[in-house]
Amino acid sequence: MNKPYCILFSLMLLCSVSYAQIKVGDDADDAPPPQGMVLHADPRLAVVLKKHAANTVGTIRSGKGYRVQIYCGNERAKATSIKVDFMRRFPGIATYITYLSPQFRVKVGDYRSRAEAATMYQQVSPLYNPSMIVPDYIVINPANNPAKNDQ
Repeated sequence: MNKPYCILFSLMLLCSVSYAQIKVGDDADDAPPPQGMVLHADPRLAVVLKKHAANTVGTIRSGKGYRVQIYCGNERAKATSIKVDFMRRFPGIATYITYLSPQFRVKVGDYRSRAEAATMYQQVSPLYNPSMIVPDYIVINPANNPAKNDQ
């Protein structure tokens, strides 16, 4: 079992046992003892389960892929201005600044294949020179990728 499920299961068990003991203690005089096993659970537990399910559906994962590097240099201000300029020209494309001593690098996009990155490279190479396709760990969000969900 995964660790979150083990924790959730043990929390469920503890809540239901303690709630059942309180419930049985409160109505012990009013009702006959139940036949078989009766579990009473805290209604807040359903909320926790729904929240956990909602969080796992749209999780953000990372994996190997490609990005287009549009700047590599020593000037932080220039890297920031290039990032802002790119974000204005191409809204909706993810932009990242990384620092690998002594250089700042501006990389754009999250592409699973080199061919996908090549289409972006064709668009940005006249604007930002030199630019190149670089392998990188990219952000993969399965909730936003309908092609991957259909498989």
